[in-house]
Amino acid sequence: MTAATPLPAALTGRLLGDTSWGITHRVEKQALDPTALLTSATVRRMLDASLLKWPYFTLLKHGEVPTVSSYTTKRDVIGHKAAGFADPRAVARHMAAGASLKLNQIGDWHRPTRAIARQLEELLPVAVNSYVFHTPRESRGMLPHRDAAHVLAIQLEGRKEWHLYAEPDQVGASAGLDVDAARPTHVFTLEPGDVLYLPHGWPHDAVARGGDSLHLTFTLTEPTPEDLVDALLRRFLDDEHNLVHHFHTRPLAARTAEVRSALTRRAETLDGDHWARTALETMREAIG
Repeated sequence: MTAATPLPAALTGRLLGDTSWGITHRVEKQALDPTALLTSATVRRMLDASLLKWPYFTLLKHGEVPTVSSYTTKRDVIGHKAAGFADPRAVARHMAAGASLKLNQIGDWHRPTRAIARQLEELLPVAVNSYVFHTPRESRGMLPHRDAAHVLAIQLEGRKEWHLYAEPDQVGASAGLDVDAARPTHVFTLEPGDVLYLPHGWPHDAVARGGDSLHLTFTLTEPTPEDLVDALLRRFLDDEHNLVHHFHTRPLAARTAEVRSALTRRAETLDGDHWARTALETMREAIG
């Protein structure tokens, strides 16, 4: 496979710059060579000959997830039967019936995707995850939904029709399926080499048109208030050794007062950039 060139600076500037980031969606037509990334032939080889195992992949049909055992099989691994490996024939049957194949965290095993994810994390204060959707013609894997992240999608093969539901009362901070899909605000079709950016929480869905579709998606997650609080607590637990390990020597009232003072002091003195970096490091470690 051809090694992926990181996304060109001009492209990331247009897609993720101040005029678009968090404000509006953007589509860049014929922005890159999709053959330098993943192909459906590579996906088929992975299913046929690799040790691809659930939950690195799953199936979706209009938001429904088939029973895992219906598309996985057991393999003999050094004398032990291990479950969850891809059953290529069963996967093909599900896809023939309209199910989409979703590959999760492909940056863990696909070097070109990992290179782009790392580039995005160098450019932006985000934790990046990566997915591939292989969708049969006239089908969709997921119902209209919001992601609790910004989204960058690259069309690799085929055509996919996207519907956005970007009314202000539908855009939200959290992921969810509570989307009124009666009147999309935007409808457009991505073709191979097209790249789409969606701001955080913009509801959307997508349908393969005219044949099978293959696209690569990156979710770009910024630290939430909860992530920042977790980072503050992480710093607190690292720095307040005496209080953390000898709290039992203090009466509860004194213990409460000391914790309050220590937390307040940490919040007031912790450098904002360092605080955000700590949160991002934790988020990125969780992704792996």
